[in-house]
Amino acid sequence: MDPIKHERELVWLQILYLFLVPILLIYYNVIPVSFRVPLLLLVVILIYGITRYENWNSKDFGIQANWKKYFWHYFVFTIIGVSFLFILEELEFGIPFINWWKNAKFLLLFIPLSIAQEIIFRGVLMNMFRRVFSNPVFIILLNASLFSLMHIIYLNTFFVIPVTFVGGIGLAWMYYKYENLILISASHTILNFVGMILGFFVIR
Repeated sequence: MDPIKHERELVWLQILYLFLVPILLIYYNVIPVSFRVPLLLLVVILIYGITRYENWNSKDFGIQANWKKYFWHYFVFTIIGVSFLFILEELEFGIPFINWWKNAKFLLLFIPLSIAQEIIFRGVLMNMFRRVFSNPVFIILLNASLFSLMHIIYLNTFFVIPVTFVGGIGLAWMYYKYENLILISASHTILNFVGMILGFFVIR
């Protein structure tokens, strides 16, 4: 069998069992939504096991020492993203997160969860896609689609899914063009924070 074809089939299976099945189990209440964080941690552990088996190194994850080289690219991208979120707030789709600084759960989880999402969707998935697919547009769109699907567990999906798809395209494009896991994680953390306090992401 063609090794690329075989690896592509493995990638599709990993997408099915590590990304689609868990989120659909939560969406259809097979697994309570309160278990979303432990489930995410389980997925992270399984993905880590796969990357260890494949002997990935830090560069494979996009952990680059040259973060200063692309700092201004990510800075401008983040400013544009934050501005976009504040423009969307004028449409009044979200309910502002009042007194967020008093919510210990939010303060403890939003940074680790944002970083975990970037490790999974950009650090791991983008590398997997690059190994088996050659079309950059397809890679970016597939990555953004899976990223937005993860947000199906939130209320106002008619608003959240398109917004996270657009955001996913931006994050995937930035990472594809300026590969740096540290900078993309920082950017996502800031955007996630703004989106949360504006009330765009409310669990069902």
